[in-house]
Amino acid sequence: MRSLVRLKMMMDEWRMREQTTGELGVLRDDTSLLDVDASHAAVLVLDDNDVDAKTVVETLGQDDDIVIATDTVESMLDYAMKRDFDLIIVNLNLREQDSLRLCSRLRSAERTRQIPILLVVEEDQVDRLAKGFDVGINDYLIKPIDRNELLARARTQIRRWRYHGRLRETYERSIEMALTDSLTSLYNRRYLNAHVDGQIERMKVSEKGMSLMMFDIDYFKVINDTHGHAAGDEVLQELARRVTHNLRSFDTVARYGGEEFVIVMPDTEVSIACIVAERLRSDIASQPFSISGPGESVNLTISIGVVPARMTGESTKDLIQRADEALYHAKGTGRDRAVLWTDKGFEEITPNVPAAGVA
Repeated sequence: MRSLVRLKMMMDEWRMREQTTGELGVLRDDTSLLDVDASHAAVLVLDDNDVDAKTVVETLGQDDDIVIATDTVESMLDYAMKRDFDLIIVNLNLREQDSLRLCSRLRSAERTRQIPILLVVEEDQVDRLAKGFDVGINDYLIKPIDRNELLARARTQIRRWRYHGRLRETYERSIEMALTDSLTSLYNRRYLNAHVDGQIERMKVSEKGMSLMMFDIDYFKVINDTHGHAAGDEVLQELARRVTHNLRSFDTVARYGGEEFVIVMPDTEVSIACIVAERLRSDIASQPFSISGPGESVNLTISIGVVPARMTGESTKDLIQRADEALYHAKGTGRDRAVLWTDKGFEEITPNVPAAGVA
């Protein structure tokens, strides 16, 4: 009963996650458990009885399963940690080897934690079988092995494992689609808002500064009108790569909308953020962007607004609004420059940059 309850809780959790992502308007897989194909599975078998091992291999061969038979705990663990399997079958009665300890090790390892385990037991081993369920096996088979029963139980576990895998993959793809921008692979506005909320709360606890910058591409419409929207997409993709390369691994870059981007820099005083902003602006302006077509490239500049987060009374909306004000001050005073928002007004970060022309 405990084994079935664990299985139900796991499946219910993934179904709930799938339902949630479906409500968000992203991927959803309506395949039922019974529709899942159980053939061509990868099965790992541990049995030091040659006759029983041969029976398992031959029976599962009816479904064109790829079966690897081992006779020692060490060899099984070696296989299990190097490749993926849909099912593991273990003989409880190994000579001079502990099958239950093996099952416990399989359940404690990240790679094999959820793979179904089918335990082969003798009819009078109820107590040890109960311990097997306690350590996490999924099903059992009583000797002498009935080929039809083996096939039926193996198919059931393989279907459940593959169904669970499909739910997990659908959920992960859905989350990626819901939280990232498909063109640039950067985080999107939805993720950014939630992330900044969390960083503001973290800042209040750690009492370490946080800075945020917003930038957009100067005269981006000219690129689209002159070279086409495909070229504009290429510019956005290359810009995303360059910006990411200029930042730390724990800084967050998001596409806020159109040609607008936001960078969140945790544990960063605004003086450091200003240095990063100017370095980023200079890097973008100094290297042309390649676009489709022989020898084609465009020159590009960006305008940046930088703002420090406040320790108290700050919301994500307020923080982004102040960065947006600094950005538009940079654009209004000539573009191709970085500007810092302060309580006393705006400060130029970029020194002596003349007004930028059309890219």
